[in-house]
Amino acid sequence: MAAAQPVAKRVSPFHHKQESLGAHFTVDNFEWARAEQFTHPAIEKNAAEQGVGLADLSHLTKLSLNGLGLKRLISRRYNPSNVDLKRHVLTGGRGPYESAWCAMFSLDEGMLVCNESLKEVIIKELTEGRTGNFTIVDVSSVFGGCCLIGPKGRALIRRLTELNVNPDAFPNLCVTHTPIRHVPTILLRKDLGSILAYELYFERAYAEYVWDAVFNSGKELGIAPVGSSAMKLLGMS
Repeated sequence: MAAAQPVAKRVSPFHHKQESLGAHFTVDNFEWARAEQFTHPAIEKNAAEQGVGLADLSHLTKLSLNGLGLKRLISRRYNPSNVDLKRHVLTGGRGPYESAWCAMFSLDEGMLVCNESLKEVIIKELTEGRTGNFTIVDVSSVFGGCCLIGPKGRALIRRLTELNVNPDAFPNLCVTHTPIRHVPTILLRKDLGSILAYELYFERAYAEYVWDAVFNSGKELGIAPVGSSAMKLLGMS
């Protein structure tokens, strides 16, 4: 008798859009249905490296951090050289924080993003023995997310927002709030090695609208959907 196949209990807000593009789905350990591939991982990887790829990040855990002690708390967990703490993305931390990044919107407000396997240990470490002046809210179910990967990503972002994304104005590991086709969006630049990459997070209710806006604006640039297998090849799990 064949082994029972896992059943997805959690579906990305982009699921129907990905289905329409011929995605093959797999179910991960946290019961997320994820688009594994659309054509072939090597083809999708090449499309991103040469042009611009669109990938789904909705499965990632998003934790909203607020409090007067946030600057001190976060700076203890990330390498001091990366601690700008103002419109900055912090990476390269210690322990579980090595695989997580934290977007700092101000000295007392930020959003930490990680794989779900790290969620509980990070929340425990941040809250243990702490009272008042600091809150953590899991906003994973509130936000959808996607990633634009490739050298033509900047040209695509320029078609979607009036924000100045020139390299000197919006360098790697920079984050801000900006409207994407009138949808309030957290936009950050977080390159994958030498490959230009932008991550976008917005309310799930607008996800299909944003997907269409991004995809339609990117057609002349040769935009291609990218599945989880190709993302691994590009250096993101």
